[in-house]
Amino acid sequence: MSHHKAYSMLGQKFLLSSDRALYWDEQRLLIVADPHFGKAQTFREKGLAVPRGTTADDLKRLSALIKQFRPERLLILGDLVHDRIEHPAEINRMIDRWRGHHRDVQLILVRGNHDLGAGDPPAKFKIDQVADELLIDPFIFTHQPEVDSSCYGIAGHLHPAVSLTGKGRSRETLPCFCFGPRIALLPAFGGFTGNQVIRPTIRDRIYVIAGNEVIKVPIAQPLSS
Repeated sequence: MSHHKAYSMLGQKFLLSSDRALYWDEQRLLIVADPHFGKAQTFREKGLAVPRGTTADDLKRLSALIKQFRPERLLILGDLVHDRIEHPAEINRMIDRWRGHHRDVQLILVRGNHDLGAGDPPAKFKIDQVADELLIDPFIFTHQPEVDSSCYGIAGHLHPAVSLTGKGRSRETLPCFCFGPRIALLPAFGGFTGNQVIRPTIRDRIYVIAGNEVIKVPIAQPLSS
């Protein structure tokens, strides 16, 4: 079971999961960004020696989150599948088998840039797709971070991480949740996605994922990139 940290925004209660997910309590909504299912397979099809099992591991984590939080809806903020796969049968079987265990959970996809290249998921997955944004007042959910004048944004795409310096000048790069004044960035859910180091300001609230813990990082000055 993942650990989580409570966080409040605009009078709403959220839980930040160490499994790189966000749970909105009042809406019974589980939110993840950038799973990039099938990424390892696309690399193998190009002749690169990458490990098997990453998509299966990610689907297991997603099942564990559903069991833990029991959401009514699962919202994916883009990049469900990494790219168009030459031989998609194996990935489709895994996702279809996973979907069969969670038919009672509505699945919503806000399409991301990789979804455009990968094409529409099979109809049997029963995924409700949204082209650009989903408004659930008082928040607007997108794949690409976009500041909206009327709603607080929650987005993916950037795979945010921060670089922290420890004892002996050792440096660790950790995925993070970043809550800015007008938009929040979610960490990439996929275990084979990579991260992009961001430079938070003193106005941002940063929670890093360190193993099975979610830890708030005080920002006295911008973190180095």
